[in-house]
Amino acid sequence: MKMLFENHSFATSRCMEFRDMTEDVVDTVDRSGIQNGMALVYSPHTTCAIVINEKESGFLQDFEELVQGLVPAEKAYRHDDMTLRTENLEDDDHDVPNGHAHCKQGLIASASQAIPLVDGRLQLGRWQRVFFLELDRARDRRVLIQVLGE
Repeated sequence: MKMLFENHSFATSRCMEFRDMTEDVVDTVDRSGIQNGMALVYSPHTTCAIVINEKESGFLQDFEELVQGLVPAEKAYRHDDMTLRTENLEDDDHDVPNGHAHCKQGLIASASQAIPLVDGRLQLGRWQRVFFLELDRARDRRVLIQVLGE
């Protein structure tokens, strides 16, 4: 079995930004030379998600409104209350509350997506695209892409 692993770094601009990673994944598959296997797309961030869906402005706006309505940023979250919180406090100044972003990621629950690869092509549906979804705020981010197979 062969494997290619890449780290793709970038900056996001806002909460609920859908960043289309499809061409990054296709390019990684092409560089790998792997014909049959899978491409794994993974976000190592607790306030982001990898989502496969249609790139259509109505859907993107509807999904943003749905998620923001279910998990509003303006609500009080225990995660943000430093008088209550006792865990995972090192290496972060906690100046920007992001309890909402953690709840959004838990609700969406998709830190990664595995996409079958047949004859050197991702087996995505006609309208499907691979998105990195920012659930926090403008941040430096990365996506890990691993292609495995023969």
